Formats: sequence, C-alpha cells, structure tokens
Amino acid sequence: MNDLPALVDHLKLLGDRTRLRLLALIREEELSVGELSEILGQRQSTVSSQLSRLREAGMILDRREGTRSYYRLRADQRDPLWEFISGSVEEDPVLGRDRERMDQVLLARRGGSWLDQVAGSLDRRWVPGRSFASLTFGLSLLLDLGVCLDMGSGDGALLSLLAPAAERLVCLDFHPRMVEMGRARTLEEGHPNVHFLRADMRHVPLEGGCMDTVLFLQSLQYAGDPEGVIREAGRLVRPGGKCLVVTLESHQDQRICEEYGHVWKGFDQDVLAGWMREAGFVKQRHSGALADPRASHLMVLSILGEKEE
Repeated sequence: MNDLPALVDHLKLLGDRTRLRLLALIREEELSVGELSEILGQRQSTVSSQLSRLREAGMILDRREGTRSYYRLRADQRDPLWEFISGSVEEDPVLGRDRERMDQVLLARRGGSWLDQVAGSLDRRWVPGRSFASLTFGLSLLLDLGVCLDMGSGDGALLSLLAPAAERLVCLDFHPRMVEMGRARTLEEGHPNVHFLRADMRHVPLEGGCMDTVLFLQSLQYAGDPEGVIREAGRLVRPGGKCLVVTLESHQDQRICEEYGHVWKGFDQDVLAGWMREAGFVKQRHSGALADPRASHLMVLSILGEKEE
C-alpha cells in the first residue's frame, strides 16, 4: 500500500463489522457460505457479497467442493492492519460467541466425531489440557540448566518450570516489587535452590564465568541497553555455556510499548544474532519467528547461543 487512496480503501474494507467477524471465523476454520451465514445469522447473499470484497482485496482464498465454496484466510502474505486489529479484539465477546456458534454449526452440518471436525485445524483449536503451557511444562523435564541466571525474571512466574531444571537459579530483576513478590513465591513454592537478586541487567554483581546458562525470556524488550546486556551475559557465562533469548521480533505496535512498558519494539534477528556473536556466543541456533497466538501481528523469535569450550 504505497499511496494514500489505497490505504483509505483498505481502512474502509476493514472498518466493517461483518467483514471483521468473517475474517476472524475463517482464520479459525475453512468455512462455506452457508456455514458462515448460519453462524452470523445473516442472509447468504449478504455473506457472499462481503466475502467477494475480501477475496478481491487478496485477503482470502476460496476452494470449490462440488456445489459449495469454502473460504479460508490467506496465509502466504501478511496484512499488518488486519494483524493489528485481530490482536486488539481477540477477547471481544461477539467474536467469542461466534466461535462457540461455529462449533455448534459444524457439529450439526458436518457430523462425524470431534476428531473428524478438527482434522486440519488442530493447531488452532483449544483442547482440554493441550496448550503451549502444558507442552512447556512437560518439556521442562528435559532441561539441564546447571547454574542458571534468569535475566529480568519478574516475580518468578516461571519458577515451577525453571527451578527443577537448575542446580542453582538466580532470578534477577530491577523492580523492587517484582523482587519482593518473587521471594515470596520462592518461599511459598519451596525452591531452596532459587535466589532473587535486585540489580540492573547491565551490571550484574556476580563474578565472570560463573553461569552455565543465562536466560532472557521476554525481558530484553525492557533493557535500556540491550546490546550491553547481551555483552554482560557473555561475561557471566563460562566456556561451553549457553544463552537463550526469547523476545519479540521488530514490530510497529506502539500500544504494546505503552501498555506493557517495553522500551524496545522488538528486535531484528540478524542484529540480535550479531550482538550474541560479539559477546562470545559463536555457535547459534535460531528457531525462526512464531506468531503470538493472541496477537498474530506480533512475532516471537528465539536464539540459542553457545560459547566454545
């Protein structure tokens, strides 16, 4: 969108309530006109007209199956405006009711078992006990963090995952209230190997080479000098040790910074990899970018760096 008229047209396209509801639904599941009409409680002619506009704009694709057309969100290109809107209205009650209605309509129309209905869209469906949190909880049993420093740990919300995997865990945060609550959580949950330390990530009062692992788990966005903080991690990690950074990729959502206190709007993966390399983490593994499930316009990237022996 390189010109003002095109931008205005796109704003108008996404400024319609029905079109937004349609996009939210076909983001979850490939649906026919009849199914969408029943879910929204609108005439098929109205739904077809709105779908045509979205298809002409290149936002959705259709697939013929017999006499029916099925629509899905186009996944081969990103629309920053739609991603921002969808992330902002994720908890909207109308969209929540639409999702519930969709499940009812699919069960009645398509029949079969629940597994038949969700085949092909399982990654987008809620399943009891199946979540990123439960997956992480299980995979944490595979971790061996050794002596570990959690940079910008907050109030220790991840203690139940990290503490069992560490010989000793130092949780560092500069915010007094976070440290206070983290110490209380440590006592409550009973983690004798955990120590909370109030300090600046740029100047950690620990000897060099004392850590097996340093973690930045969505904390680098809060660092005033992220390059210097990565350099400090390099000072603290012993030869053969590791540094894991999980953070947001560069974005333009100022609202995120204002609401959550981020200093930085994410980071470029190549720039971050360069900082880690300069800090001594020459062996690197990159995960690529993963969309945040509740704000699809935000991408999460992970880099694991290791020092040479």
